[in-house]
Formats: sequence, structure tokens, C-alpha cells
Amino acid sequence: MIKQAGDNIISSLGFTARENYESVKSGRSGIARHERWGLPEPFMASLIDRERLNDSFASLRHCANDYTPFEKAAILSVSDAAATRIDLSDPRVLFLLSTTKGNVHLLDENETRPHPDAVYLWYSAQRIAGYFGNRNTPTVVSNACISGACAQIEAMRLLEAGLYDCAVVTGVDMLSKFIVSGFQSFKALSHDVCRPFDAAHEGLNLGEAASTIIYIRTDETDTGGVTLARGAVCNDANHISGPSRTGEGCFLALQSITKDLDTDKIAFINAHGTATVYNDRMEAVAIARAGLDGTPVNGLKGHFGHTLGAAGVLESVISSYASADRTILPVQGFVAGETGSTLRIADRIAGTDKPYFIKMLSGFGGCNAALLFRSPTAETREDNPPIRIHTHTHESENSLPPLYIYKHCRIAGGRAATDGKTVFAGTETGNGKFLTALYRAMETDYPKFFKMDNLSKLGFLASELILRDDAVRFTPRRDEAVVCFNRSSSLDTDAAYQATIRHEDAFFPSPSVFVYTLPNIVSAEIAIRNKIYGETSFYVCPHFDAGRIATTVGHVFRNKSLRRALVAWIEYFEGRCDAMMCLVGHTPPDDALQGIPFSEDMLDKIYHITKSK
Repeated sequence: MIKQAGDNIISSLGFTARENYESVKSGRSGIARHERWGLPEPFMASLIDRERLNDSFASLRHCANDYTPFEKAAILSVSDAAATRIDLSDPRVLFLLSTTKGNVHLLDENETRPHPDAVYLWYSAQRIAGYFGNRNTPTVVSNACISGACAQIEAMRLLEAGLYDCAVVTGVDMLSKFIVSGFQSFKALSHDVCRPFDAAHEGLNLGEAASTIIYIRTDETDTGGVTLARGAVCNDANHISGPSRTGEGCFLALQSITKDLDTDKIAFINAHGTATVYNDRMEAVAIARAGLDGTPVNGLKGHFGHTLGAAGVLESVISSYASADRTILPVQGFVAGETGSTLRIADRIAGTDKPYFIKMLSGFGGCNAALLFRSPTAETREDNPPIRIHTHTHESENSLPPLYIYKHCRIAGGRAATDGKTVFAGTETGNGKFLTALYRAMETDYPKFFKMDNLSKLGFLASELILRDDAVRFTPRRDEAVVCFNRSSSLDTDAAYQATIRHEDAFFPSPSVFVYTLPNIVSAEIAIRNKIYGETSFYVCPHFDAGRIATTVGHVFRNKSLRRALVAWIEYFEGRCDAMMCLVGHTPPDDALQGIPFSEDMLDKIYHITKSK
């Protein structure tokens, strides 16, 4: 079993999980009106008390002055969650960071970077893990608003495989001019405290938070504490910024985690509940399609706002406390639901004796996630439960069925190659000119290509090289995944967006640019083009790491229904293209590539192919 062994929340409502839970239970909201960062209009948001953050961080050991607020919040959160009961420096402990934008505020020319690499997500993750003496390379998940759920699923997979004994999952995002202006450009923000699922909902509030869950694997006799039972990620394959009207990806994720489960045992569903019309309606449709419209539904955005990469972790913690407390929390601000909706919205505190609860999340890029938790509701939650880590001694726990590479491509240095053979050679130049030349040489007809940012164009072209002769292409498929990695996240597009908000007299934030400041949009573009409804995910690494890619993808295939996956390293930064993509599956292919294993060595070999054979 994968059990929660520690937790924390740092938000506008408190600096411990217990403090935050009691605030929510008493009906408090941390959302207030703010005028900051020279933005042309005020906004409603939930902000962490910076003075308290700095004072609390100063009380820690080894508190250097060059940590950013983002990193301080993460370190404080992990410190409280661990509470000295776990040796976080142990090599069997892995850190996982869930975030959307990290230290993106450092792109502002008025900000001072404590280190040249401070804007990279992997750098912050290394600083956070390094503070605790942990030398493992942290896993960084940047998958829009479902990042916190994805990080928990990744932790579950690695613990179940026996690769680690303990996983520290931390979700963090801090607000800035960059983030708030982007959501303002979408006209998505409410001028009052948001009201999820209410007939009068008019938009979301933003929030900032750091939240941590420490997971361990325990044996079946350990019945105490909340456990993560199942998790699923599915894509809508519909639109990069608009929810599916049928709730397809959300429905598929719910269907996956409730398969063979007596749904009468589910106490409540903690929905994404952003209070935007399209999100709330999409979730309502998906919940009804999954046969769960009789289950109480709540949401927490009216207390914390939308905390982006922290939301999946924070809302799982609050829901865990509520479940262990045998309590169903109400939706803050809910008065009356929309006509026609069959959802059973929790509008007041209620009791429950049911052991399961569901956490739902959705995000830009059509990504959706659902987590199933189990709580020992016969007993009150212990704030300091005993730690009973189940260590792994059998190598068989790590074994997975062999995977095979069906096709691979490489785009780098002004050259594109498929299966090691050059298909296009040009001159690599900045501003995406090489990508446009490659697109035209491939005679691809997809006008949306010209609206994409360069990172998405690069991933799109790699997928075209891989799939252009695929027999099942454009057929809706639930059994395929898109798993992407890179080094710089979306920094190239981030810099382009930052230029649009740099000066007050030239302030023109564009929603069409802002949406591409999420790196997972590249996986969404691939999914939409090819009708892939399976898992889409995005990871950030300090460099191309064949071992990390092979391990992550291998454990994605722990999902028994998965048949194939597009696996990609996609890096576009400062005019340089660096992409490698493989089509991977567990059935040996029949073509000329039969027998090519999917392995660390093979990935490394493919990555270093730069010339025609």
C-alpha cells in the first residue's frame, strides 16, 4: 500500500496542514482583493504572507539568503511534513516537484537572479532536495494544473516498483505579474470570491501555495493512515485551452480509477471546481457519465483560489484530513446550482462513514487526472502516525515486461532523420525558420501549425515523422500515451510572453501566447492531431537523461491497458532544435526494426544519431 506518512500546506490560511484544514472547516477564505506588480487592474487572489514566510524560513537551519520565495515555501513545506521522523538524505528517498512556472518572475528585467539557472525548474528542484542532503536527481512534473496529481501518480508507480522506499511530493506555485496578467488576458478571473458550481459563477481566483505529501510503501497489515489506491491521467484530444463539452478525458480518468469499485463506498468527490462556466459544466458531464452524480461533490477554490501546480497536492491533503475526520466539506460560496445539472453539490458540512474519496483535476492542454484515496474512517486521523516503511528486497518487484521501439526520429543541427536515415537537411536558424522549412518539405497539411510556438512545432513535426504512415492514425485511441521530457520547460515562449508585459506603455498580454507558456501544450497538440485520449505528461530534467526517461516510461506501462506510447525529448531554446521521439510498445513489431529494445542504452544511441547512415 502507498500510504501518506507526512503532510503540510503553506497558504494564506496557515503554515501547517492542520491549521489550513481547520480554517477551511470553519468556512474561512484566504481570497482578497490585491493591487500589485503594476498591473492595470486589481485582482482577487489568495497570497502567502511574505513576512511570515521569510521569518519562518529564517528559523530553519542553513537558511541561506539566496533562496527565492518559491524555494523557501517548498523547503518550509517539506520540513514541516517530515517533522524529523524521516531521513530525507537517504538514497532510497526521492523528491518530486510539481509546478507550472517555478521562478518565472525572474524573467522580469527588474528582478535579480540569484543564479543564472534559477529560472529553470530542475534547478529549483535540485536546490530544494539538496537543502535536505538528498543527492538523487529530483523528478519535476510540469503538466499544467494536473501536475500535483501526476506527481503523486509517479510517486505511487516508483514506490510500487520498489525503486524507492519514500517519495516526497511537493507542489508549489507563487503568483507574479507574469501569471496574473496571463489569466487576465483570458478574461477568466472573477471580480469577487469565486463560487464553484454555483449558478452565478463568473470565473476563477488565483492562489499561491506550497504543499507536501510524503508517501511510503507499507505492508498490507498497516491499516492506519490515508492511502493512495489508484490514479489515472487522460486527455480530451479536443482543444489546448477549452474543456471538452463531453468531458471525455475527465470521464475516462474517473472510469479508470472506479473500475470494479463499489461506488457506494465513495464518500465524496473533490472536484477541480475552478468556478469557470466551461470547467464546471465539463466536470458535471463527466461525473454524470461515470455514474457518480449521486456522490457528494465539493471543491476548495473558494478558500485557496486556484493554486496551479500546488492544487493537486494541497487539495488532496485537505480532502485526506476531511475523510479521516469523517467529514464532507461544503463548497465555499455555493448557493444554487445551474438548472439541468444533476450533481449533488455539498452545500453544508456533513458526516460520512465511507472509506473512499476521489480527487479530480483538469488543465490546459486537455489534460485530466483522477486519484482514488482510501481512509481508515473508523479512527480519527493521527497528526504524527508511526512510520512503518516497507523496504524492498526482491529484484522481481522492479521487473516489467520488455518494451520495443517501433520507429524513431531525430531532429537536431538542421537535420531530420527517421530510423537513422536523413529525410531533410537544411540550415538551423533562429525564429523557427528551420521548422517551417521542414514542415513544407514534409508536405504536411495542418494550418494550425503556424499558430503554435516553436516547442510545439518541433514536437508536432517529430510526431508527423513517426506517425505519417501509421495504420491507425486519426482513429480515436484510449490505449496510447504521449510522454515528453526537456530541459528548459517553455522558457523560450516565456521570454516572448514576458516581452508583452515588460512596459506599462506597451502592455499587451496575449492569451494565444500565454497558453503556450505551459510546456505540456506540445503533448496536447500531438494528442489533438492524432486523437490520442490516453495519458499525456511532461517532465523536466537538467539534461537528456536516457536512464530517467527509460525508467519513467517503463512504469507508465504499469497501466495494463496501455498499448503504445510516443516518447520524446523535445527541447527548443534560443533558436536551437533538439528532439528525439520513439514510438514504443510492448508487442514486438513485425517490420525491419523487430527486436530493437526500449532501453537506456538504445535511447542514448538514438539521441546521438546526427548523421545519415
